[in-house]
Amino acid sequence: METVLEEMITPSRDDQGPKRRVLANTRLTSLIGLVIFVELFLIGITVPAIGQLLPYHVILGFALIPPLLIKLVSTSYRFARYYTRSPRYYAAGPPQMLLRIAAPLLIIATIALFGSGVELMLKGPTALSTQTWRGIHQASFVIWFALAAVHIVSYFPKALYQGGRDLGLRRLGMIRFSAARVAGSGGRILVAVAVVLFGVLLAALGYHTIAPWQHFFSQVRFGR
Repeated sequence: METVLEEMITPSRDDQGPKRRVLANTRLTSLIGLVIFVELFLIGITVPAIGQLLPYHVILGFALIPPLLIKLVSTSYRFARYYTRSPRYYAAGPPQMLLRIAAPLLIIATIALFGSGVELMLKGPTALSTQTWRGIHQASFVIWFALAAVHIVSYFPKALYQGGRDLGLRRLGMIRFSAARVAGSGGRILVAVAVVLFGVLLAALGYHTIAPWQHFFSQVRFGR
């Protein structure tokens, strides 16, 4: 039983040969992916009680934008290098076919979800277009959730395996981390910290948009 569990949470092999030259990109994507996973977990807690937990939902939503953008840049870079047949990236191989098909849909759903969320906060609950944007936000969430679930299940073990190494971890219980050493771990950690700080800054800048919505939800709650 322990062996089966370990195989589930630890990828069966590390990148080898020419693929090792792509590990720096993989490690950066993995670190940012772990940041996104933590923030998504926290924002998911707020969804069932959005009225009461709106400030946390909004703060985390704004804070997620910088890491999502960096992850999009890092994955798009690898995508471009692979399809332009850069030897190192081409040798590393493509993602699974299902994930390659789902990736553009996930990007579109993410843009729709966060774009509509920001638009809702900026316009406020009384704007004429609010219902339209609210519908887009809710519909895109359903699509995004399904695609993101597949993405997380597929990539989280690898992200933990590679990102954990940059964080100085070698083994945690049954979980093994990559043994490959890749130069630049300090820089990648600095990028991860920077996107978190930019997220905090963006959340601070958007905090003023919460008050009208809190007033709206309080009126709905008390039937005013």
